[in-house]
Amino acid sequence: MKTYITTLLFLSITTITLSQQKTPDWFVKNMEESIGTWITDNMAYKNEQEPFDQYGMDWQWGIGKQSISGTLYGLINGKKQGTFWEFRQYWDFGKNQGIVVQYGGDGTIGIGPMTMNKDNQSELIQEFVGPNGNNKVHGHRSTLKDGKLTTTSFDVSEDGTWKKRRSYVWTVKNTKL
Repeated sequence: MKTYITTLLFLSITTITLSQQKTPDWFVKNMEESIGTWITDNMAYKNEQEPFDQYGMDWQWGIGKQSISGTLYGLINGKKQGTFWEFRQYWDFGKNQGIVVQYGGDGTIGIGPMTMNKDNQSELIQEFVGPNGNNKVHGHRSTLKDGKLTTTSFDVSEDGTWKKRRSYVWTVKNTKL
């Protein structure tokens, strides 16, 4: 009986402590600013294997506005061509950090922490594991300024060196999701 009461007391204290924790303001602001449909031009990278004129991202709130979910898709002549990635962004109170998880259409999964630097630029480092078990680390840096979201992707080597891959400038088309 003593063990049972101790366990109940521990669970009650843990529940009260968790319910009092608060997602940092910078992370809430990042989620709020992400909501909507974002479009970017892909003409600089368009080729035979990548025929998309544009890319689109749709972001919406999760239940209770504690997380956001999104999709990334290609566009040809303004028409969606399929979903490449699904996303979930949330604050992990156990790790005390923002987390972004990506699920690829081919079974690849990427997960990693998001931080905000002093220049109001978010930084995301994710480990991606493919269905064949191979893994890679990618980084993303994003800045929202004057209604434009600039995103840059990087390969991250084992020694922590970031090598630039691509940059895109996104504009929001709809914020009423």
